[in-house]
Amino acid sequence: MKQRRTDKDIVQPRAMETREKLLKSALELYTEKGYHTTTVDEIAKNAGLSTGVAYRYFKNKKDLLLAAITYGFSEIKNLAGVEETDLFGKDLEHTLSAFERIHTEYYAFHEELEGLRHSDSDVGRLYDEFTKSAIQNVYDNLPEDIKKKKDSMENLYIAIGIMENYCHTFMHKRLSQSQLKVMRKNVIKTVEHVLLGV
Repeated sequence: MKQRRTDKDIVQPRAMETREKLLKSALELYTEKGYHTTTVDEIAKNAGLSTGVAYRYFKNKKDLLLAAITYGFSEIKNLAGVEETDLFGKDLEHTLSAFERIHTEYYAFHEELEGLRHSDSDVGRLYDEFTKSAIQNVYDNLPEDIKKKKDSMENLYIAIGIMENYCHTFMHKRLSQSQLKVMRKNVIKTVEHVLLGV
């Protein structure tokens, strides 16, 4: 016997879609102009919704920020174009390109997040939880021969730190193109040595 769809069955997916529209809009505007200069009204308008609708889903501006950060973190894999199984276990060139894309795509918001994580304990907590969870996911998907090496988790943290440092130099254009090319090549060699001992 065919079950009849109820209003609840229809409303729930629509509500999720509306919420996601607001989160995507928030991330888009935070990336363009930063969190502090973006209003809830602008986020709602950019999403094609009213401010009242936005406040039905989020109690205030900060609540929307925290939800947008959580959503953004959950979408990072899609942005980077990699899965945890791709990272470090296969092609480090591919991995570093993924890091570069993440840092370039969210440059402005990344910079603001760095400040917010130190000045706002809620943002700092979310950031730390995400970092810990993301690194654990990468570690869990490393090839067994890498995980068997002594201090493999610690070495993964070192490897990610080296790649992050390179990405910040890359983002801020602190070096010339030819210097960045040399740095990139040496980063890959160093990370291979740290993780694989080669």
